[in-house]
Amino acid sequence: MDLLSNQKEVDFCVYLEMGDASDAQPIEQWLKDCADMSQVYTAEQSHLQIWDWPAFEYHKQLGEPLPKDLVVIEKQYHTSKEQSVLMQGAQFFTYPEEVELLLLRLSQHIQRVSYLRALEGLSVSDALTGLFNRRKFDQDLDRTWRQGKRQQTQCSLLLVDVDYFKRFNDTYGHLAGDQCLRELATVFSACAVRPHDVVARIGGEEFAVILPDTPLQGAQFVAQQILQAVTDKNILNEEAPLGRISVSIGISCIQPGEMNKLSQWQQAADDALYQAKANGRNQLQFNAHTQVLAEAEIF
Repeated sequence: MDLLSNQKEVDFCVYLEMGDASDAQPIEQWLKDCADMSQVYTAEQSHLQIWDWPAFEYHKQLGEPLPKDLVVIEKQYHTSKEQSVLMQGAQFFTYPEEVELLLLRLSQHIQRVSYLRALEGLSVSDALTGLFNRRKFDQDLDRTWRQGKRQQTQCSLLLVDVDYFKRFNDTYGHLAGDQCLRELATVFSACAVRPHDVVARIGGEEFAVILPDTPLQGAQFVAQQILQAVTDKNILNEEAPLGRISVSIGISCIQPGEMNKLSQWQQAADDALYQAKANGRNQLQFNAHTQVLAEAEIF
């Protein structure tokens, strides 16, 4: 069985959106000099975004939601500008004559953000796999449901169960079982890569993948990727019929509305998972109710 390599702690990633290169250069150099921080060039990859005032005005005019952790830097202090930024939940810094003072303020702010992120991670992460836990899954499932209802888009849910995992534990021991779950967690995460996709461990050997704004065909594609990736991983399980670890997947796709409930969405995925296991495991199944909805939309 492959061993999961020890991963080094991920750097704190900062994204800059500043039009004046002379203003950005000291910050860019500072990020290069800091061993635990790095500059990224895609906003979605960042833990913190730093904008200048024109960038803030531009995104505000577009009506886009502002990032959760945002610092806006302006060359001169203006009360009205500071109020505008603070009302959006962002931080407002001015560019002082001594750039070291600005970098000190940024460093202190990043330390606070990192600390809060660490606390949040402890409350929503599964200690064994590093995936989201059941609490976070329930929160995001409800959020995805409400978003789908508001935007009138389809949402998909995958429930993934490791086949014959009790036999694996009994044969190789619980330490090997824990390692197996970690390996599978990396596989599932690699197959659901969009920013709003959610991968969680919701039980002993049961996992879930929430796919917002995803029709049935998209959910089936992700499920097929998972099945193939687990096959390619080829984790030995001599007590299973295939001689290796495999998974069963139940899929439910639904468009949230007044005529259906969140619990029905979950139950449909659970029923599909039960059918996949009853049919011999190592496969995906989708609920019959899902199929009717999909066909109704086609016609």
